[in-house]
Amino acid sequence: MITETQELVVFHAVVKHASYVKAAEELSLSASGVSRIVTRIEERLGVRLVQRTTRKLSLTEAGSAFYARTSQILMDLAEAEAEVQETQLHPRGTLRMSASIVFGQLYVAPLLDQLLSRFPELSVELNLGNRFVDLIEEGVDLAIRIGSLGDSRLVARRLCTNKRILVASPSYLERRGTPKSVDDLREHDCVVFTGFSKPREWKLLGPKGTVTVAVSGRVTTNNVEVLTSTAKHGHGITVGATLSVGPALLSGELVRVLPDYEFEPTAVFAVFPSSRQLSSKVRATVDFFAENLKDPPSWDRSLSGRVEGFP
Repeated sequence: MITETQELVVFHAVVKHASYVKAAEELSLSASGVSRIVTRIEERLGVRLVQRTTRKLSLTEAGSAFYARTSQILMDLAEAEAEVQETQLHPRGTLRMSASIVFGQLYVAPLLDQLLSRFPELSVELNLGNRFVDLIEEGVDLAIRIGSLGDSRLVARRLCTNKRILVASPSYLERRGTPKSVDDLREHDCVVFTGFSKPREWKLLGPKGTVTVAVSGRVTTNNVEVLTSTAKHGHGITVGATLSVGPALLSGELVRVLPDYEFEPTAVFAVFPSSRQLSSKVRATVDFFAENLKDPPSWDRSLSGRVEGFP
C-alpha cells in the first residue's frame, strides 16, 4: 500500500519540530494520533523511521533517506496545486469547441473576440458542422447544441430559449392569402421540416392550449438553412427558429404568420463530457456563454417592437 499524502505531512511536521506534541499543535491533531500515524508508516515500510528517547525525537538512517525523498514529493504536490489554482484564475490551453453552422456563424463566432480578450492564455478551435459530433470519441471539450439531449455521458447547462414560430414570405402570402386560423394551414403549401417526429403534424401552442394540424407541401428538408431559404423564395409557410429567421424577419424577406401561435420552444445548451473535475478552461467558457446567451437571447431582443409577438 502506498503512503498517503496526509501521512507524509504528519511525518514531515514531526521531523520539523522533533516533537509529536508540537506537530500535533500545528496540524490540529492529538499527539497520540500523530504517533499512531508515524507508527503506521513504519509498520507498512517494515523499518523504524524515528528514534524515540525521553528527551527528543531523531531520525534513523532509513528515516533520513525517507524524509529526503518525500520532501521532493511534497514540494512537487505543492507546486502542482499552485499551478492548478493559477490556471483556475487564468484559464489556458486550447479549447476544442463544436456548434452548428448557422448558430456558430451568427452567435458563437461574434463572441470569440470578447472571450479571447477576457482569457488571453486561452486558444479556441471552433468546428462548425451540422453532423452529430461525439464529444468523447472526438476529443471535443464543449459543444453548443439546440433541442433535446440524450447522451447520459454528457453534462448540459441550459443557456437560453429557442423560440420557433410560423413564417412565410410576403410574395407567398400575397399570392395565396394570409391564414386567419390554424385550420387554414391545411389549405396552404408548407415547407416541412423532417426533423420532427411527425413532420406533417404540426403541434402549435395557442391561446387555448395545444392545437394539432395536418400540413403538406412540395418541399421537405432536414436542414434549417434550406427551410428558411425555400420559405424566403415563396414556396410556403414554414417553422422557423427565431435564431435563424430573425435576420429575414428584420429585413422583411419573411413575415410572421399566426402570431398567436408557435411551436413548443426548445433550448440552447452548453454540453460537455461529464467529469468530477471540470477543467478550468471549459468551466470559464461555459460561464462566459451563460453570461452572453441568456434569456431573452439577443436575437429575440432584436425583434422586440419590430415583429408582432415580440414586445
